[in-house]
Amino acid sequence: MRRIDLVVGGQLQKSRVKVFYFSKSGNTKKVAEAIADEMSTEALEAEAVGTGYDMRKCDLLFVGSGNYLSGPAKEMVEFIEGLLPAEDRNAAVFGTSGGSGKKYLEKMEELLEKKGIRILGKWDCPGQEFSLKNRGRPNEEDLSGARDFAKKMLKKIEIL
Repeated sequence: MRRIDLVVGGQLQKSRVKVFYFSKSGNTKKVAEAIADEMSTEALEAEAVGTGYDMRKCDLLFVGSGNYLSGPAKEMVEFIEGLLPAEDRNAAVFGTSGGSGKKYLEKMEELLEKKGIRILGKWDCPGQEFSLKNRGRPNEEDLSGARDFAKKMLKKIEIL
């Protein structure tokens, strides 16, 4: 877990960043790894972590899933629903999809907000489907966009 020094109101703070994802095809895993790399932490499979994760251990949480029938994967829903409530914590959602809208991101946002977690932003990019739609995605440009998104989310907690 990365500890990032932040200055808030003239005082040095410590930030802890975590990245959790669920990916069937590997597309969302690639994005999660790009975000984790930018944050100098590791991308963790939500399913492997299980339920009951304590958000108080984390200042910024990235949560990602693919888009499955206009919703996040059930494994990601279970992970988020299993988070211990954590007010005054921050999260950002991300994902990959074949182009069927952003409802899956909105669902993750709603679930996190029910836990008292502040949503800082959302980001997604095309992902290659089994039918080969969006072939080669996410590509390097997409992964660069994910890294930029991560940096922007980190800057947001600097000013909170």
